Amino acid sequence: MLENETQKEKQSLLKKRGIIILATLFCCFLWGSAFPAVAAGYEMLDVNLEDPFQIMLFAGIRFMIASSLIFVYAFTTGKKMGVNIRGLKKIAVLGLLQTFGQYVFFFLSMRTVHPANASILASTGVFFTVIIAHFIYKDDRLTGRKLLGLIIGMSGVVILNGGASGTFSLTGEGFMIISMLLAAVSAVYTKKLAGTMSPYTITGYQLLLGSMLLIGLGLVFSGPPQLTLTWMTTPLLIYLGFISAAAFTTWSAILKHNHISKVSVYKFFIPIFGVLISFIFFRGTLDVMVVLISLILVAIGIVLINFEGKKQTLSG
Repeated sequence: MLENETQKEKQSLLKKRGIIILATLFCCFLWGSAFPAVAAGYEMLDVNLEDPFQIMLFAGIRFMIASSLIFVYAFTTGKKMGVNIRGLKKIAVLGLLQTFGQYVFFFLSMRTVHPANASILASTGVFFTVIIAHFIYKDDRLTGRKLLGLIIGMSGVVILNGGASGTFSLTGEGFMIISMLLAAVSAVYTKKLAGTMSPYTITGYQLLLGSMLLIGLGLVFSGPPQLTLTWMTTPLLIYLGFISAAAFTTWSAILKHNHISKVSVYKFFIPIFGVLISFIFFRGTLDVMVVLISLILVAIGIVLINFEGKKQTLSG
């Protein structure tokens, strides 16, 4: 009885606007910091960017650390992580979509895309979520205002890429956009799973299963990892693992108790955090004015998408 009451209190907290804002900002800061952290990891750990399987191995190690952190936390705090075969199969699909699929494209794109540019390109995930939600949820249809938001936001992405590099590469910017499409699909699927499973179970097992696939492919086609662990690289690897463990677990809990479109508006802070953190580490290599203009357009687009109004849907 007491356990049920405690559970209800946690659920009500995750529906309060102040808690939602703090929790989503926490996730966005972590995801925003991932772009420069991954770029630093490539350099400090001397990852061969010409070998995609070595990149998969690097990603797999990161997510294995993340999964381990979740299981250790669950064990020490008494969180239940049990799951039946049917549930494990469902989580395996998420692991294939998110930990493996999304992040294969993410890590491969980070070979050539500037961390600040990548953080803004990641905002396309919000737009994909809005479009997918139109077909999944009857109360979240695409409206004229949302369409305007999509156009303005995407214009920011176009300006960013044109101003920053003047080119568009399929294996660079293109892979990042594909990664965000998979992220949007994963978010919708995560919300479905969260109805019957705990955030710790979903995140812990999907990271474990996805990392095993990444590490397996990396070992087979690239060989054992040649990582040099030092007093600088070891904390970096742990932090990269912490990003995934904390952000995905928190986000799963948020999605469980809130509508996707209600919380996705706060994701515009991801490029803001990403740009600010990247600028600190990559000062002098960034067209600040282009990035700021793009950032403003992306933010306006996402706010318009999530603006609540009694508007007629495009489908009538």
